[in-house]
Amino acid sequence: MNKTPSKNFIFVGLFFTSLSSIFIKLSDSPSIIISAYRMLFASLLWLGPVLYKDLNEFKKISISDMLWCVLSGIFLALHFATWIASLSMTTVASSTVLVALSPVFVALFSYFVLKERIKTRSVVGIGVAIAGSIVIALGDAKVGGHALKGDLLALSGAVFVGGYLLIGGKLRAWMGVRVYVFIVYSIATVVLFLIAIATNVPIYPYPAEEILIFFLLAFFCSMLGHSIYNWMLEYVSSTFVSVSTLGEPIFATILAFIIFNEIPSILTTIGGAGVIIGLYIYIKSTGRKKPKIKGVKHE
Repeated sequence: MNKTPSKNFIFVGLFFTSLSSIFIKLSDSPSIIISAYRMLFASLLWLGPVLYKDLNEFKKISISDMLWCVLSGIFLALHFATWIASLSMTTVASSTVLVALSPVFVALFSYFVLKERIKTRSVVGIGVAIAGSIVIALGDAKVGGHALKGDLLALSGAVFVGGYLLIGGKLRAWMGVRVYVFIVYSIATVVLFLIAIATNVPIYPYPAEEILIFFLLAFFCSMLGHSIYNWMLEYVSSTFVSVSTLGEPIFATILAFIIFNEIPSILTTIGGAGVIIGLYIYIKSTGRKKPKIKGVKHE
C-alpha cells in the first residue's frame, strides 16, 4: 500500500518556482533570450519522458487540438517575454505579485466571453485583488515611469498566462500533462527565438554562466517546481495547490531581500497583501473536486 506523501512537499515545489525571478535577476542576457533558452531546455528535459511513455498519445492528437496547442504556446511565449522583461524594470515583489493576477483575467474572460456565472464571493475576491494591483501601480508611479512600465509588462504576462491556462483547461480533458507541456514548451521555444531574430537580438554566443542560469531556470523552476505541483494533485485538492502557490510572491520577495537587498515599498507591501488576499478569496470560492487529468499553472 502506497503511503500518501506529506502536504509539506508542496512547499518544496513552491521554493523551486520562487527561484525563477532570482535566477532571472542574476542574468545579464536580454529578456527574450532568457525566455527562449529556458523554454528550449525545458522542452529537452521533457523529451525523454515523453518519448519513453507517451508516443502513442501523439497519434490521438487532431489537427484542431494541435492548433490550440500552437496558440497556447504563443501565449506562453508572450507571457515569459513580458514577465521576464518586467523584472529588469520593477521590483521582484511588484512583478511576481502582479503576474499572479492571471486567475482574475481568466475569470473576467469566462464571465464576459464564455458567459459563465461568477459567485458573489468570487467578485469580492477579484475586486480586492484589482484594488491591490492599483495600489502597487500607484506606489511604482511615484518611483518613476520605468517601474510603472515594468508593472504593465507583468500585468501583460498575467493576461497571456491566463490564455495559456484557459486553453490548457480545454485540452487537458484528455491530453496528458507531459504531452501537452512538451508540445506547448516546444512551440513557445520556436516563437521566442523567432522574436529574438526578428528584433535583431543575438541568439548566440552567451557565456557559460548565462547558459547555466538558463538551464537552472528550466530544471528547477519549469521541470521540478511544476512537476511537484502536478504530482501533489494526485493526493490533495486543486484548490489546496492553487492557494499554496500564492506563497510564490512572498518567497520570491524574501529571497530578493536576502540576495539583492531589495526592499519593497510600503505601498507595494500593502498592495501585494491585497492581491494575495483577493486571490485567496477568489480561489477558495471556486474550489472544486480534483480533475482526473492533473495540471497547474506554469510559472
